[in-house]
Amino acid sequence: MSPGFTRRLAPFFLLFSASACASSVVALEQRAVRGEAEVLEWRPATAADVAGHWRVRSLQGPAAAVLMDLAYWIDADGRFSGAALFPGPPPTYEVLSGTWSLGAEGVLQLGEGSEPARAEVAQDWLRLSGAEGSIVLERAEVR
Repeated sequence: MSPGFTRRLAPFFLLFSASACASSVVALEQRAVRGEAEVLEWRPATAADVAGHWRVRSLQGPAAAVLMDLAYWIDADGRFSGAALFPGPPPTYEVLSGTWSLGAEGVLQLGEGSEPARAEVAQDWLRLSGAEGSIVLERAEVR
């Protein structure tokens, strides 16, 4: 894959790479062990919620095998920059940058030509969900 092609697709690669499998044995609300993100009260994000420095907290599905790390700086002025670490050998970071917008009900457009994602927040977490998957990002402290 060429770096340019990867750079355009990287922000949403993990959102649309594969579907998550639902349990057919035990309902989610009856499971004894639940991830921290599952018990949070999520709400649609506002532009003020989205701005900041974010690091990946969890990846679902096959995207976890393709992305080792993901970080974003989302500026309040509508620009973003980030980096995605892909496995190697050796592992390689791809730089991501562009503009973003947030529409009704927290629909985030992160870069031109990318698929929209539903953006939701809970405490210092940001969840981006698409047709076939989601990622959870945690607000990172800027030092």
